[in-house]
Amino acid sequence: MKKIVLLCVSAIVMTTMNAKEKKDPVVMTVSGKEVPLSEFLFIAKKDNSVDLTDKKSVENYVDLFTIYKLKVADAEALTINKAPKFENELESYKRQLQESFLSDKSGEDSAMHVIYERTKYIPGFKHLLFLFPGGEIIPEDTVAAYEKAINAYNRIKNGEPFEVVGDSLTKESKDGGILYADVEYVYPLQMLKVLEDKIFSMEPGELSLPIRSMQGFHLIKLERKMPNPGSVKIAHILSSFPSTDLTDEEIERVQAHADSVYQKALAGEDFTELAKQYSDDTITGRQGGVLPYFSLGQMVDPFEKAAYALKNVGDISEPVKTRFGFHILKLLGKKTETSFEEIESRLYESMKRSERNFDLFHGFDEKMKARHGYVFYPEAYAELQHLADKYFPTDTSFYYEGMEMQKPLIRLDSIDFPQYEFVVYMSR
Repeated sequence: MKKIVLLCVSAIVMTTMNAKEKKDPVVMTVSGKEVPLSEFLFIAKKDNSVDLTDKKSVENYVDLFTIYKLKVADAEALTINKAPKFENELESYKRQLQESFLSDKSGEDSAMHVIYERTKYIPGFKHLLFLFPGGEIIPEDTVAAYEKAINAYNRIKNGEPFEVVGDSLTKESKDGGILYADVEYVYPLQMLKVLEDKIFSMEPGELSLPIRSMQGFHLIKLERKMPNPGSVKIAHILSSFPSTDLTDEEIERVQAHADSVYQKALAGEDFTELAKQYSDDTITGRQGGVLPYFSLGQMVDPFEKAAYALKNVGDISEPVKTRFGFHILKLLGKKTETSFEEIESRLYESMKRSERNFDLFHGFDEKMKARHGYVFYPEAYAELQHLADKYFPTDTSFYYEGMEMQKPLIRLDSIDFPQYEFVVYMSR
């Protein structure tokens, strides 16, 4: 072992002197395999505890390195390196290394924080969608949809209420090509990126110009942007309606039953036991009526309003009527704001698997552009944009016209890539 240590120390000291004679000298042989200095130094430098200028530190490292190489040799002799479990674990490490290489932590954090900041507000808006027809889209289709959208925009801009225009257009639309909706709540990562970016940038009362997506043209009017009140945890007791077609007398009978249970809860009887005994919600009733935390927009409106009206943990509501029956609610908990750390991994996974991945990996992309001498030709790109305005990339016309476009679009490592190569990529 001392001989190995001396060889290692000598190799480290003499590396520069011997560079011309032998670029990568062997520092040891373990189980018949030579270990070059480059491998020895590479692993040593990965360990912050190793000081290559200190003899004792190098001696300790040589001991550990030799044991490591002996274990590797034993594993190879037993063909452990070919076992499915080992191969799967190795592939997992490779993926982790690839993701680490293809990432820019500060850039990713910045992109995720944009979405996180949006979680602090809940916009409500009115929405009109002028659909493109199904199948292959031709220029006339996009023009027709745009003209309908801009006409509606002008009507609203000139004073007609959005809902009046929306209702009249949907009734006049014989093919169902115009859709109108009043969206009370929406959260980040729940819609097309182009719509979300626009909605979260608008102010209440603002009307958008037509916004194009793969579905068609959209008109948006932002009605409100309220602070996110967070989520609530509720236990409930349900007195359900036996059917959807009930007389007033039958409804009163269900309400009377709910009122009697409510009085028991007010008198101090255990809510959990009351839910187990009286709730018609057989799924939650067995657990004392407890529901998981929920946010605005996840429950039917009367139930939701009653839940958020409860102020203090332990408060109990009067029976609340929904289409399911009468509910008695008890507030079990409130979460007013979620920290970035709590949802960071969820944001990352959601963005990575959606069109938001361009935002997520933008920082890394910019580093790679700088490294490879990226040059962008805006005039050539404008021509491609014009082509995309005429046809969708899935249209055969997009492909055939695009294949005639020869101008350089970008340059990487001093090589120009023409427009038609991007057309081929988009068509796939």
